[in-house]
This record gives sequence, structure tokens and C-alpha cells, in this order.
Amino acid sequence: MTENKSETNKILTQFNDFLYYEKNVSENTITAYLSDISHFLKFLEHREINKDNTEDYLINLSDFQYSDNTKKRIYSSIKAFLNFAMESNLIDKFEILNIKTKSKEELPDVLQVSEIENLINFYNHDTFLSSRNKTIIDFMYSTGCRVSELCDLKLSDIDLSEEFARLDGKGNKQRIVPIGSLLLINLQLYLEIRNSIHKANSVYLFLTKNFKQLDRTAVFRIIKSTGSQVGIKSKIYPHSLRHSAATHMLEGGCDLRTVQEFLGHSSVSTTQIYTKVTKDFLEEAFTESHPRS
Repeated sequence: MTENKSETNKILTQFNDFLYYEKNVSENTITAYLSDISHFLKFLEHREINKDNTEDYLINLSDFQYSDNTKKRIYSSIKAFLNFAMESNLIDKFEILNIKTKSKEELPDVLQVSEIENLINFYNHDTFLSSRNKTIIDFMYSTGCRVSELCDLKLSDIDLSEEFARLDGKGNKQRIVPIGSLLLINLQLYLEIRNSIHKANSVYLFLTKNFKQLDRTAVFRIIKSTGSQVGIKSKIYPHSLRHSAATHMLEGGCDLRTVQEFLGHSSVSTTQIYTKVTKDFLEEAFTESHPRS
């Protein structure tokens, strides 16, 4: 829909006038709406505004520390903007009534361990991009990091000799996560390729094909594309790897407090959503294996 910044600003101005003059919306609400839409358009970059891409954005609001009320406002902002854009023939019409944000009560998407392995093993270390993608997927699952933490990761945050990584989480809170033996191998091979490229002199660990800092949208594309290519039928996002890591740790016997620290949750109540997933797993295991089930 938008080809450049000036075109985006023009459309936002039109939307501003529509809200102010035709809908009689307060200035504070307009300011909040325009901020929401600007973040939405920045997320899309040059991708088409359609149901799938809009749904991607709304579902992944769970990656941010927004209150439920803020999520509802963002949903209202985007819905109002999309209706305006469709009525103004700026975008093709599509159904938006069924697009929902992820609530706190909704259970996270969980991949099977075999699906995780398929994602990682889809790539090898024969080229820079293939090696990068393989290591990104492994890193996100092995460390349970957020996509923002991955993008902000610097070379200085990785200590291969001590086998740990330092992540900068929400609220500038740092935490240390271990680097597993398999991730260690992939990191070493990726860094060998990265270090052999003269132009790859950025302080950031994971880079674009032009050797700039990787952004969130690029990671979303990598994960979704890889999921499609390995035949995963359910929708997959970067946070699917984080959610799967937490669930697999709990299923493996790890205690809730440790998983809380691992994920960087400020409250254990945030981590408790995973106990429902594990409860279902335990109930199934009990039914299948216990003599008195």
C-alpha cells in the first residue's frame, strides 16, 4: 500500500482528518491511534496489508508487555484504520471481524521436538544465510529468547568458552542463559563463516544479507518460511520456539521458578500459563501408562 515515507505520512494525515472531522474523536485518542498504526505499518514494511499479515501482527502482540486494555485499543485502532483504508480504496477488502489478539488465558503454540529438529536441520552451514538461519532457529529454541533479544544480541554478549549468552530483556533487565552443546557447534560454525566475510564487521551477532543488524520482521519471515517448507501445518511464529522451549523444559521435569528465570519473566504468574500445557501432557501420559488410569 505504501511505497515510501511521504506516502505513509499522507495516508496517516488522511486518517487523522477522518477521525477528527468525521468521527469527532478526541485528540488524545487520535494520538494513540496514529501511534498504533505507525507501529503496525513499520512492522509490515513493504508487505501487503491483508488478513494474514495483519493477523501476524495482532497475534504477536503477546511478545510485548502490553496490558489487555492496551491490546484491545491497538486492535480497535487497526480495525478502524483498515475500515478507513478499504472504504477509501487504498487496500483490497478482506474480512477483519475474526482477527483476534492473543489473550493472557490462551495457551501458547507448542511444536513437537521433531518439528523443532526439522526446522533447524532444514539449513546447513554451506552459505552465510543458510548458516545464519540455522543458528537463529537453534538459538531461539535453545535459549528461549524473545525475538527482540535475538535482534539486539551483540558479539560481546556471547562467551563460547564459558558457554553462556547475555540477553537484554524487557525493562533493560539482563539475564544469563546457557549455550547448549548442539547450539555451541552451530554458533561456532556460523561465526567461522561470518568472520571470514570482510563486510560483516557489525557488533551485532545476526546480520542481514547486507550485513546490517537484523530486525524483527526478517526473523518472522525466516521462521514462517522455514515452517512452511518443512511442512508444519499450524501457524508458526518466533514466539512458538520460545513457548515450545518452556513447555518442553517443564515436561522434562524442570521446576517453574527455573523456567521463569530462563524466560526472563518478572513474575512466576506469567510462566504459569505453561503449566496447563504440561498438565494436559501429564494427563495423557497417566492415561496411557498408569495401571489405575
